[in-house]
Amino acid sequence: MADTSRAQAMPRTLKVAQFIITLQVAFGLVGLALVLVGFFSTFDWRLLPVLVYAALVPALLGWLLSRWSSRRAFLRWAIIAVQVLVIGVTMLDLVLHSTVTWGAVFGSRMLGWAVIVLLLLPQAGRWFNASRA
Repeated sequence: MADTSRAQAMPRTLKVAQFIITLQVAFGLVGLALVLVGFFSTFDWRLLPVLVYAALVPALLGWLLSRWSSRRAFLRWAIIAVQVLVIGVTMLDLVLHSTVTWGAVFGSRMLGWAVIVLLLLPQAGRWFNASRA
């Protein structure tokens, strides 16, 4: 017989994390458009690494967001890893330009920190691991 038990609803914290990631993808696409305009108006090849970064981050986050409903545990950790990578690249940029401040480290990437905290909560672990049961 088919299991007719009700599917576990997504906790509010995960809905908030999903919304934040959607915002990150949307703003990332806006940033990509601005970098494309800057690159094609000047053809400054020093903007090419920025262009690659501006294209990869929203694409990767969007792809991971599209897999959200699979509820696989590795997805949770992949999203956390991408957020840590983006924060790490931002911190590297701040270090290289000698502008490291608490406001720069936490303020500019507040959404990333929020996603990391929300995905590390126990209810997130239970919801993502429920696909194995």
